[in-house]
Amino acid sequence: MTTHPKPPRVRVVKVRLSGQDDDAAAIAELLARLLPTLSEGRCQVGEISGAYPNRRGAGARRYLDLYLLDPTTDHHDPGRDGDPPSGSQRNAPGQLT
Repeated sequence: MTTHPKPPRVRVVKVRLSGQDDDAAAIAELLARLLPTLSEGRCQVGEISGAYPNRRGAGARRYLDLYLLDPTTDHHDPGRDGDPPSGSQRNAPGQLT
């Protein structure tokens, strides 16, 4: 009997960037280009919106969807399912895992 691996679970995270329009656009493009590599394919950027003027203050905001891909595993992953990660599993600032 052949078993087929389960497809990865996909979770969506909505992100809002706010700043000068050129800056927000540049960050959105950097995230779209770099996150898949930095996360070893576990995080991808979906749609990036056009600029919307901020309601209060100068600048603009952009919205983007991040897709988190959880590989299917048969073991319990600490830090998921509501369990806080242990100290050794926390990321240092600027690190993605």
